[in-house]
Amino acid sequence: MKKLKNTKEPLYQSKLSKYNFMFIGAYAVYTIIFDAGNILTREDVYHRWIFAVILTVAFSLFWVATKKAKTNNVLFGSLILCIIAELILAGYMTYWERGMASMSTVLFIFPIVSMALTGSRTYTVGTALLASAIYTGACTKYFYDFFNEGYRVQLYGQLFFFASLYLTIGWAVAALAHAYSKK
Repeated sequence: MKKLKNTKEPLYQSKLSKYNFMFIGAYAVYTIIFDAGNILTREDVYHRWIFAVILTVAFSLFWVATKKAKTNNVLFGSLILCIIAELILAGYMTYWERGMASMSTVLFIFPIVSMALTGSRTYTVGTALLASAIYTGACTKYFYDFFNEGYRVQLYGQLFFFASLYLTIGWAVAALAHAYSKK
């Protein structure tokens, strides 16, 4: 295993922890506002707070790893944990907010950009593929659980559009991050 160099820390190590905790704060405020407006049921509020706790644990482990990790493998493993937690949250929110009608589709961009900060094109595009697959699964499950809320052609159009969008964003940020990491 390679030792971390103290001369220059990776971009994702120095910036991503701050972004993660800002995201948790925004997510908590979002949950409080929707709860205060009685838009969410008690069970949904409970599930959102459970997700906030899971994200806080995952992001805290990553933050500790950025400060104490002796190898790149530990740091990268904690980053993978964060990205998996972000993808699960995005999938859950997409399903809960009515599948293809969800406004939470933007949450799938966060793990793609998080992975792009590593400078790896392969991992970033792989994360975009995972985001596309999870989005497709969440929307399809919602569509078949609540069949009369849309048309099949509408579902396929949405799936194609957002999967293409995630892959395009994945390719673009991967190329930019890779070019930046080579400097």
